[in-house]
Amino acid sequence: MISGMRAYGVAITVVWAMCACTVLLVLAVSVGGLWLHVGFGAGAALELVLSVLTLRFLSRASVRGRFDV
Repeated sequence: MISGMRAYGVAITVVWAMCACTVLLVLAVSVGGLWLHVGFGAGAALELVLSVLTLRFLSRASVRGRFDV
């Protein structure tokens, strides 16, 4: 694999999570209706969970040597 792939993957995941959660939280606050608040808030929480799972996968893959050159 390409050297530095884990660091690149982590950076992309963190930036994506920050952007997506910010947008979803702004929508959750600004829209009208209880179900839209709940839906966008749940979307932000789900985005964080998926980002954590992605970071775990990258960490395990790095430990197994899949990102070694």
